[in-house]
Amino acid sequence: MKRSIFFRQNQIISNFETSDSWVVLSEIEKSIKCKVERAGVPLKDWDIQINYGIKTGYNEAFIIDGSKKKELIDEDL
Repeated sequence: MKRSIFFRQNQIISNFETSDSWVVLSEIEKSIKCKVERAGVPLKDWDIQINYGIKTGYNEAFIIDGSKKKELIDEDL
């Protein structure tokens, strides 16, 4: 079977037996992920309790009504 150029340029050989999970990354993304994992401490190992996701503190910037939605869509056309 002939593989596409994109596939050949972006394929990464992974060893799935050494990890609890897997991700699909380019070489540069994989390099960045490895650097972060070596330098950082996973959130699960912090001595904190997280009860919610990210809070913006400025919901007005992210929550819009129907008329504002229509206005933004019309401007984007």
